[in-house]
Order: sequence, then C-alpha cells, then structure tokens
Amino acid sequence: MKTLSCLSALLLAGTLAACGNGKDEPSLPPAENSSANSSGPEWQASIANLQALAGEAFSLEDQLEADLQPINDALPELLSVSWDDKSLDAATGATVFSGLKVTIATDPEFGILAEEAAVWGLDTDLVAARLRGERLAETGLAFSRLEARNVSYFGVANAFNTLFDAMAESMEEEAGTGLDFGFDRFESSTAEMVFSNVSLRPYELVPASGTFFEDNWPQDEPLSQEDAEQQAAVLSAIRLAQHVIAVSRSLSIEAVAAHDTTTSYLMNQPGMTQSAEVSLEFYGYEDLNGLDLGRAVGVNAVQSHTMEFANDGGELDELDLDGIEFGQVETTAFMSYADLKLDKLAGFLVRSEFPSMDERDLLSLGTWEARDYTLKFNDGDVFEADRVAFEADDFAWFFPEDVTFGVSGAKIGAKEAGEVVLAFIPESAAGPAAENGAVPEAQEEDGETAEEGAAPDDFKQNLRAAIGKLEEHGLATIPFDVSMRWQWGADSGETGFSLDSSSEGFGTGAISFDVDLPAYPAIREAFDAEDREIAFEEAFKAAFAFRGARFHESDDGGYDKLFAYASAIGKLYPQEGWGAMLGGMEPQQMRNFIATMIRSGKQAASQEFPPAAAWLESVASYYESPGGSIEIKAAPPRPLTLADFEALGPDADPEQIVEEFGFSVTQTGE
Repeated sequence: MKTLSCLSALLLAGTLAACGNGKDEPSLPPAENSSANSSGPEWQASIANLQALAGEAFSLEDQLEADLQPINDALPELLSVSWDDKSLDAATGATVFSGLKVTIATDPEFGILAEEAAVWGLDTDLVAARLRGERLAETGLAFSRLEARNVSYFGVANAFNTLFDAMAESMEEEAGTGLDFGFDRFESSTAEMVFSNVSLRPYELVPASGTFFEDNWPQDEPLSQEDAEQQAAVLSAIRLAQHVIAVSRSLSIEAVAAHDTTTSYLMNQPGMTQSAEVSLEFYGYEDLNGLDLGRAVGVNAVQSHTMEFANDGGELDELDLDGIEFGQVETTAFMSYADLKLDKLAGFLVRSEFPSMDERDLLSLGTWEARDYTLKFNDGDVFEADRVAFEADDFAWFFPEDVTFGVSGAKIGAKEAGEVVLAFIPESAAGPAAENGAVPEAQEEDGETAEEGAAPDDFKQNLRAAIGKLEEHGLATIPFDVSMRWQWGADSGETGFSLDSSSEGFGTGAISFDVDLPAYPAIREAFDAEDREIAFEEAFKAAFAFRGARFHESDDGGYDKLFAYASAIGKLYPQEGWGAMLGGMEPQQMRNFIATMIRSGKQAASQEFPPAAAWLESVASYYESPGGSIEIKAAPPRPLTLADFEALGPDADPEQIVEEFGFSVTQTGE
C-alpha cells in the first residue's frame, strides 16, 4: 500500500497546488460574441455559478479545529505537510492555516506553498485511512470546502535541473556525449481557488500480472535477457499507470473555481534560450467523478513562448541561427469542455480487464469549444478564428458514431507566416540560381525597370520578394470556414463523411461519400469468432454498399488571385523556363492554357471511356471561365454491393457503368 499512500499524497498536494488571493471577476467576451451566450443558457448558468462559488461567503456550523497531524503521520517519508500557524474562525467554522506547505523531500526538495488556506468539514480519519491504504471501499466526503490564496511552487527549477543533470550524465556514459541544459527559473502560482464538496470514492486496483506479456502475446521461444528486461520495465510502467489512474478515479469534486493562474519558466540549452508564460484569468469545472467530467470552462487564456538563438560552438551553429528570435503568442477568450466520460473504461484498465462488446456505452470524448482564438508569430497574426469546435460524445464501444469538427470566422495570415519562415533563413543562404552561378537579371516591363520586379540574387531575397507580393494579389490573409462530420449508424451500418469549406473572395468546396459498413451486431459477432480476421472480412463483404459520393467546387475569385500571383512570381525568374512561361501569362491566359491541356486528353480518354469526353469538357470549361462551379457526383439508383462491383468487370459497357453509378458532371459559368 506504500504506492497508494504516496500517490494519494501527491494527489492531495496537487489539490492544494491548484489553489491560491481574491481578484475581480473575470471579464467575459462581449455579449454579442460571447461563447457563453452562443452556447446557450446552460453555459451561461454554469459560468455564473462557478464565479459565485469563488465569491461566496461560506460558513459551516459546529466545527472543531481541523487537525492535519494524523494526515501528516499517514504520509510516506517522502512527503510532509507543515504550516506556520493555524486557528479556528468561529464565525465561519473554517480552520485557517497560514504558510501551509506541502514538501516533497527529494534532494533538493520542492513543493507547494499557500500563503493562506481555509478548510471546512475535513474528515481527518477518512483521509488518513485512505493514505494508509485502509477503508478503500468506502465513499465519503473528505471536506466540504477548501479555499486557498497566493499559492506557489518552490524548488521546482532545482529539482528539474537535478533530474536533467542525471539524464545528461547517463547519456554521456552511453553515447559519449552530454547535454547541458536546465531551468534558470520556473514559477507557477494561482491567486485564489475554491473546491466544493470533495469526496473519496472506492479505490480499486488489480495490477497487471507477472505473466501479462505471456498471456497476451505468447512466445514460441524463450526471451533473450535484454527482451525480458525490457518487458519487465514496460510491465512496471503499466502497473504505475494503473496506480495513477486508480487514485484519480477515487476522487470526486462537485465544483472548482479559480482566478489568475500563471506559469512561467526560463530555460537555457546549447545554442538557445527559451522562455514561456501561460496565464488563465478564470477557470472552473463541475461534476468531476474520477475520469468523468461534467463541464469545464476557461476565460482569457494566454500562452506565450519565446526562443532566442546564439552561436556557442554547439550543434545548432551549423544552422547559422545566431541572433534570430522567435516569439509565439496564443490567446483564447473562452473555452468550454463538457461530457467527458472515461471513468468506465478506466475501471477496466485498473482491474487489468479488457471491456467486452457488451459494454456498448463505454466512453465519450465529449464536446469542446474555443472562442476568439488568435495565434501570433513574432507579433504577426498567423491564424485567428471566431469559433473552433469538436464533438465526439457518441460512441458504441470504441467506435465513434458521430464526430464533428468545425472552424468558423477563421483567417490564415499567409504573409505573416512567410515572414516567420524568412526570419529563420540565414542571410547567407543562396538559392539554386546563385549556386549555379546564374543570377536573375532585372526585367523591363511597360517602361518600368524593375527594381520592384527584378529577381533578387539569392534565395532569401527571392523569398522576401515573393512574400511581399502576397498582399498585392489578395493572398496576404485568407479567410475561411470549414466543417467536417463522420457518422456511422451502429444499428444500421449507414456511414457518411462530409467536408465543407468556404472562403470569401476565393470560393467554396465540398467532398462527401456515403457507404454501408458492418453494423454493431455484426462487428460483435465477428469479434467473438474464433478467427477474427476472416470473420471481419466476411462481415465487411456482407455489409458493404456504395451509396454515393460528391465533389463540388465553386470559384469566387480564388483562381484569378492565385494565377496573378503565379505570374508575378514567374517575373522574378525570367531566366528560368517555368518563370518565363508563367511571367508571360495573365490569369485568363493561364485559364486557357489549363483548359487546353485538359481538352488535349479528350480523344484518348473517349476511346477508352466515351462519356469521359463530355466530362473533361465540363472540367475544362470550369477552369476556363471565372466565377463558375463544377460538381462531380455519383448517385447510384440503388446501393452498390461488392457483388455489383465484381459484376461490372473490365469488359462492362461504359453506359452501364454510368447508369449503375449514376455518374454526372455539372459545370456552371458566368
């Protein structure tokens, strides 16, 4: 039970670590853009309740001063809890600790320090017993409420550096080379955090047996000593993971609310110094039961990361990055996560069992949403989105029945991304032209010499010029919306996939297909068969049917922008064959060229498959005419089985193939 005690203590330490001085209520996004508003009243209520939890004046009657000493005595030697002072607040019933510290007694030691912490309703006996590995089957309230202010870590940088030194020493012994890296600073703090009704659930664990590998992957011959040692190491890691999951499953929390959490570090390594800071103005969650989570929210998250390179005689010197700085900043105004369900699956894992297909309602990955997301590289807006959402809360056993992903109001900063790439290219870098001794010459066009249109004499200058022309041709920032969905009917086998996209000023696109796959009962029967591989193959053959597919694209100016840009790039390389060709064509000429190339294959294609001539003409016309659309669709009158595919052999009549598949190509133009 020593491992249980240690892991439980670490979990208790982590609970205190998350705590921390009251701040003003966080500012939510404006009402018209607020995720809470757009996500419905349920989310609005959730945020309001969590914020109220943090500001609540809580009290509990008939309380005695909490005694942490029995808990301290139950901790393993590695861990200890200490405090500077404690007192009972008779008015509220809280036991208030000042200078509460949880120390992990490694060399050097590290841990967590709370300037002040208050606890109500602490069941010392239950917590201490659980730490000793007793009363494992009980469910009980560990404490009613915990508040902590100004919580911070101490000694973490030194602890990590000791670990890094040991790793470097080990690598030097094995490979003859060492590493020199470590933290100059590692800090993390939370201003205030509140836990409401934290309970202990039954603890269960059946560690993986010593014959785990033999039982699951029997060997014909005895293992070598090296393989046996590797298996023993993996088995040890599996058992440790089981312990961690088992302890996590034994915890239940009604609600948590936290203000002003920040983490930052400064790290030095050969050739590079990097620093990072993560901050979250407010976050909270409700209904945590083991590995099931009812809902979680976060407001105003900022993550920044900076790297500075310097030549110092190390391996990075070969990249010639001396003096280059890179900064990345991500911001999210609002995040939410709901209906995560992994506890049932985790229960099987800690019992060293594999869930049978009787456990159809096994898991859910829940729904996730982020609002007003931005990503900057070196202060340049590389990506932003009004909303990003993911939903995968419908599973049959391990099989997803419905998965959706969507991004709306998004923009990619192509020019800004290009500038970042440019920053990482040494000034000395030369392109193929310079390497071959052929330097592009400046061109004269419409009476202008072109300093602007002149081709630079090295790779970096060429790239800089190409990036500069993105804005000129409307490609500096590309807006888009995209949505994806996968559906599988567990009872019917009907399966569909769709991907839709749109970009204002560029066009739209859509891809979809619909098929029949084995339904859940058929998969279950195959899974239970003696020869699963053959059974699954037969189930697929029996169930598969093709219902249809579609490709659609419309042009709203995207090709003209792209072709004009290609022409501008060609003008930078007039001495190259491809450059001369592209630079000499305007967008409509490029359209005509593509259409001509497509039409050149019509005769040969029609000899093999007569309907192809008309289809190729439609495709050619689409590229030739701005503002049009193209749709390629297969809509069979009835679902086509594998037997139908086999019947349509290589000698099948083309008209029969078109009829059976319902093929059509539709082109529109202005």
